Amino acid sequence: HESHKSLSQEYFVGLLARHKALLLKSDEDQDPFNVEEFAETIEGLRLSKYEYVGGAAPRRLIPVEANVEVFTANEAPPDQLIPFHHELAQVADPPQYIFFYCDLPSETGGETALIDSTLVYRFVADNFPQFMEKLKLHGARYKRTLPAEDDKESPIGRSFYNAYQVDSKIDLEKKLDKIAGLQYEWQPEGSLTVITEPIPAVRMIEQQHNHAIHQWTFHNSVIAAFLGWQDSRNDRMNAVCFGDNDPMDPKVLDEIAKFMDDNKVSYQWKRGDIFALNNRLVMHSRNAFTGPRRVYAAMFGDTLPSEQVKRDGVGHIVNDFSALTVSDPTTFGMWRLTDPEETVYQAIRAGYRRFDSACDYGNEEATGRGIARAIADGIVKREELYITTKLWNTYHDPLHVPMALDRCLKDLGLDYVDEFLIHFPISMEFVPFEDKYPPEWSNLGGEMVLVKNDINATWKAMEELVYANKTKHIGISNFNCQHIRQILSIARIRPTSLQIECHPHLSQEKLIRFAREAGIRVSAFSCLGGASYISLDMATSQDLLFENAIILEICRIHKKTAAQVMLRWAVQRNTLPINKSSSSARMTENREVFDFYLTKEEMKAIDSLNKNHRYNDPGHFCEGGMRTFCPIYE
Repeated sequence: HESHKSLSQEYFVGLLARHKALLLKSDEDQDPFNVEEFAETIEGLRLSKYEYVGGAAPRRLIPVEANVEVFTANEAPPDQLIPFHHELAQVADPPQYIFFYCDLPSETGGETALIDSTLVYRFVADNFPQFMEKLKLHGARYKRTLPAEDDKESPIGRSFYNAYQVDSKIDLEKKLDKIAGLQYEWQPEGSLTVITEPIPAVRMIEQQHNHAIHQWTFHNSVIAAFLGWQDSRNDRMNAVCFGDNDPMDPKVLDEIAKFMDDNKVSYQWKRGDIFALNNRLVMHSRNAFTGPRRVYAAMFGDTLPSEQVKRDGVGHIVNDFSALTVSDPTTFGMWRLTDPEETVYQAIRAGYRRFDSACDYGNEEATGRGIARAIADGIVKREELYITTKLWNTYHDPLHVPMALDRCLKDLGLDYVDEFLIHFPISMEFVPFEDKYPPEWSNLGGEMVLVKNDINATWKAMEELVYANKTKHIGISNFNCQHIRQILSIARIRPTSLQIECHPHLSQEKLIRFAREAGIRVSAFSCLGGASYISLDMATSQDLLFENAIILEICRIHKKTAAQVMLRWAVQRNTLPINKSSSSARMTENREVFDFYLTKEEMKAIDSLNKNHRYNDPGHFCEGGMRTFCPIYE
């Protein structure tokens, strides 16, 4: 019962990022939470205050000792359903977190119902694609007539004074005049009709507090307005339209509402229950009820700055976690492509903006030509691309590091790359560029020769490339925890990225956590498992995850391909999956991973496939192919 007072902000918002909604209950042998404990709980989470402006429902403040605002939930008449909505989605900046507390459950009904907003997005996109495209392009406008005094008989009866937190009509007009695109008109009887500016109605939620989300959401109050904005002043059939003022088809809206009702999860309140909702990811509604019912609410913006000191694996304080934030995690890999120029060009057309290249792939000239074509054709600008290349094992000597990047830049036809990684923690004998390029795993005599090298000196040479503006960031690939500690111990410029083999047969959970706690994002190569290694005799057909029964069952549930399920699994584990295909259709398909979400149980089921099996392991293939024993992971 006391644990509610010690909930950490980071832990709590992390749970809400992953699970979207949480239920807090007192233990069965304890008294139910009271309203003061509810207020203490949410105060302790250190969330930013949210000004309740623009809401339709009348509410009353509930006095509490904690420094938070608690008010009544929507006090619409009990016989009326409150339709599904994201709280205040009809305003430009809705709250991020919503909390509900039950002080008195109703006799019957009154459940709070929830639905995953991405589930609704997927339904609309699949069944009404033109409606969805128009909603994405134009957003929605909401029309509501507000009374001068709160109307408790109406579910949208909040007065314009309370809705906009003003004391006079003059102050209200000044406030409304500042909102570009908003229209308003005073009615003869003293009410006010407001038509909002176009409000985004579909949102891509990328990340929250370093947790990857990357989900499309049906983030609006369209259905709530269509079904619920009805009273003596308002006609629900005119309550919402597209942002370009075109009407919305009521048949489509009815179908969306029916889907929501058919797929909702309803919870019957018990006294003392607390609901926490991630308002960016989940929609809520209220069922009709009988008897008295007291449910209170609180809403907040984002988190306040954390006071917690975070340290990496060598004890350094980490203040910068910006590398963990990316707008699009899908990355296109350039390894083993038959026509890299055309492939990279088509991948850019398909929407990819992150590309993973390397000297060792032997195709950077062709890759550069494909990039140049896409830029010349106006498909993309250079600054919109994120290009990664890598330092090969034969160039670890500090004298050779800048030469190696210069050669990559020349082949790629670029002035800079966005990221330059040390490809392996393996230092090999230098092979002159003019004699053999790329040198691969052997010298001119066909031998793999390991040499002494201080990898810290290599890293310092990498840092100089950032200072020289030849790369924006530097990072590491195929490094383990101890390798990373070694770099962190001396780094002036910390690595922003770690690239590793990672798939359901090799989940690398501890390594991913170690890197991210140091502010290093993780990219995953071979994210679909061993398929690419069969032709190299480094995997067999028994290793194919595409035919795994667990993955196929999840595919059936979500109506997705095995590749999409594994890519989604990688994204939800906070990694950036690197995939490739020569098929334009497959390129597009592999990016369609933002319209569904794997459940906790599905994630655990895929996690259970882990057997710590590597396909790309120098400890095996170097001895078999180059007669050199070179383990790096043990």
